[in-house]
Amino acid sequence: MSFKVEYVNKLKIFVTAVIIILLFIFAQFFKGIFEVLEGELIDMRSRLTLDGGLYAQRYKQADNNIVIVSINDLTQYEAANSPELNLRKWPWSRSVWAKFIKFIEQQNPKVLVVDLNFSNYEDLSRNYASADMKLADTLGSYKNIVLATALRTQVGEGEKYDASKILDNFENPYSPSSDALSMHIYDNGLDSYITYFSHTPIPDIFTNSTTMAVTNLVTDKNNNASNVRYSQPVYRLIKGNKEFYIPSVALATMMKYKGIDPLTEEIIIKNNVLQSAKHSIRLDNKGRALINWHKEVNTYTDIPINALLLSMVRGTNYFEYDNQKIPLEFFKDKIVIIAQTQTATETHNTPVAKDMPDAQIKATIIDNYINDADTQAKLRKNFVKHIKPIKGAIITAAFCMAIIIVMLIATNLPLAFVNGILIILTYVLFAVFMFAHPRFRLLIDMAEPLYWICTIFVLAFSLKAHHELKRKRKIERIFGNLVSEKVLKQLVNKPHRLNLKSTVQKVTVMSCNIYNGIQISKELPPEKYVELINKIFNSIEKIIFKYNGTINRFVGNSVQVYWGYPIHSRKDSENALRAAIEIQEKINEINTSVSNINFEDYDEQTFEEKSLNKYAIDVKIAINTGDALVGQIGSSNMSDFTVMGETVDVVERIKDICLEFNKSIIVTENTLNCIDEKIPAEYMGAIRVKNSEEKVKIYEIKI
Repeated sequence: MSFKVEYVNKLKIFVTAVIIILLFIFAQFFKGIFEVLEGELIDMRSRLTLDGGLYAQRYKQADNNIVIVSINDLTQYEAANSPELNLRKWPWSRSVWAKFIKFIEQQNPKVLVVDLNFSNYEDLSRNYASADMKLADTLGSYKNIVLATALRTQVGEGEKYDASKILDNFENPYSPSSDALSMHIYDNGLDSYITYFSHTPIPDIFTNSTTMAVTNLVTDKNNNASNVRYSQPVYRLIKGNKEFYIPSVALATMMKYKGIDPLTEEIIIKNNVLQSAKHSIRLDNKGRALINWHKEVNTYTDIPINALLLSMVRGTNYFEYDNQKIPLEFFKDKIVIIAQTQTATETHNTPVAKDMPDAQIKATIIDNYINDADTQAKLRKNFVKHIKPIKGAIITAAFCMAIIIVMLIATNLPLAFVNGILIILTYVLFAVFMFAHPRFRLLIDMAEPLYWICTIFVLAFSLKAHHELKRKRKIERIFGNLVSEKVLKQLVNKPHRLNLKSTVQKVTVMSCNIYNGIQISKELPPEKYVELINKIFNSIEKIIFKYNGTINRFVGNSVQVYWGYPIHSRKDSENALRAAIEIQEKINEINTSVSNINFEDYDEQTFEEKSLNKYAIDVKIAINTGDALVGQIGSSNMSDFTVMGETVDVVERIKDICLEFNKSIIVTENTLNCIDEKIPAEYMGAIRVKNSEEKVKIYEIKI
């Protein structure tokens, strides 16, 4: 038996280990699925931190000083068909843009961001009357302009290269920017994520007095703009044998807005934090910062360029927007972003909106860098910090261990299930809380950890269910015929309360013995004798079960019963005594019905009515209360739960006294002391049990 149990336990351990290994392989094989799910879960948490969301009162709302001047499909069509504007079809001439930039600059904006594509040339000559040079002169006339460019050909992760052997993708002799950043990066390996080999060929004359900035949006690993979640503040560009650090549009705008000189003030990236003067931006290991979103749509004022073009050609001091006449002074000291927002070309999926215009996204990032990066701002929304993998693994392991612990200590399966679900929900709430709370702003992975936590939950719950089922079957096998259905149901429903191991327990033991049985067996045929004895035992059993007693064993004409195990009650002794009294009453009732036996079938016609008295049953009952050893006793092939010890020996001794002195019910003083109400009892004396020096006081119960 022990060998079989050990074999089954080893098999369960082996199967569980194999399942965990297979689940680990599955997790590695489908890691891409977890990355997609993790992105969706990041989006969910991001939506909870919008203006008006969790802890919104502790965050600065979207900055009203950021304004977008948008060029979209409608504005292009209306402009092309407007006689007043007299514009050609898209793309408009560089001279138009030169005039428009001058017009906006006359309104004294704090920063002007020109996020337009000027990658091609209208005139490659050095003719200063050309549209290219007009735009270049205009850009060079103002120091508050940020000019956007796009980078191409990103360096692959871990890719080795020789900078001196890299050729441009474009025949362009110019450097990318005269205002490259003074940069120092302490974090090893970060350069491999922010490095590009080429750039859009903008002549450096365009940027003599402006800041060239990178307009790229951080997308997925395949460079698809499937979902924009991150911003990247700085890029490293390799051009021939030269290397440059170039700011993103948002970082360049922040530096212009705060008056930070990129040539003299060093920017440092250390311990995943970009620091500049009194500003800091938390980055992940790839040099990215998770975007702090403000609203789902229309976060920043978006003015169609046509409204301003008409004001420019008409010479008015106002522009018409949303059926209102707004003074041009509106742009004073603001950040103005000129950007394209065409459908499907300059819109992206984001955590808070499916089709958010590119300009709105960049305005949000600019808002982040100006306000949230300011360490002195009281209501700034900190950039999210990615928790280190080792700490994430420890947290996941802790929750998995919590699942296992609650499964072990849970008293039943429903409670184990509920507790497990609560732990899973606790992890979800914990991850959301750490992300949303202003004090922490920690990004804790959810997809793969929840996979492991839920997996451990299913495994642990399955093992517990198997264990509980096995335990219930064992309880039913042991106590199925020894206790009432009511008690058995309690044991099966609450198996945790039952200790099936050997233990010392306070119990009340009763021995119920049928006398006069030998004489009856001689007078009655075997079938009729067995019928009579079974009728008596059935009646006794019903009474025992009525008072929640447990049958220990039937031996010959006697039955031994105990109270206090497997369920315990403060009325165990009282129940035993009441059962004894009721048994005696039932025996008297049975004795009066013996005359109903049909002896004619057994050729007993000579019996007289008075001779039936010799078939009367006499029952003697002995009761004692005390500590006893309760356990499964027997061989490896056959065993029973039973009680042993001095308490049982006293009952056996009292049983003999019952017969010797012809007493119906005798109990010990220990039993009477455990009964709250007074029961008529007569003191008989004290007896000594074999191998014991102590004397036991016994009493006869008067019925």
